[in-house]
Amino acid sequence: MLSLIERLSVIAGVIAASLIGIAILIVCQMVFIRYVLVGSTAWQTEVVTFSLVAATLLGSAWVMKERGHVAVGLVTEYAPPGPRRIMLVLADLVVFVFAAILFWKGLELTMEAWDGDWTSDSIYEFPMWIPYLAMPVGFGLLALQSIACMVKVWRNEDIIKPEGH
Repeated sequence: MLSLIERLSVIAGVIAASLIGIAILIVCQMVFIRYVLVGSTAWQTEVVTFSLVAATLLGSAWVMKERGHVAVGLVTEYAPPGPRRIMLVLADLVVFVFAAILFWKGLELTMEAWDGDWTSDSIYEFPMWIPYLAMPVGFGLLALQSIACMVKVWRNEDIIKPEGH
């Protein structure tokens, strides 16, 4: 089960990286149209914004898997292995609670946007449930990955060791 969660986190990370790449290409296209062709753009800003927000939310599970989130490691770095393990599990538990709450609220928001046929304010009236879907998916994966991290730490498979400076 842990390997499935970690594979899903990697897939979400690849999707997030792809969304960032697509956003970069769209911004380059916007610059070309505006300053070389002296034309206007309509949909690009909205798609770039939605893509970057979705990339942030979807990529969070992969970052958690890699232990790449910002952390203050001063206390855990110099703590003995037993207390370090407890602190890591508690930190992962806080992430789980946070992600679970935002998963639930994001799901509610996405369903409300679906039921209410919410659309963006642009001339294209983009359905808002699509970008909102990144919230429950991203935070759901983050919650699952935090469980996987807790289990690995508890089994002594993922103890962060002090790094030399």
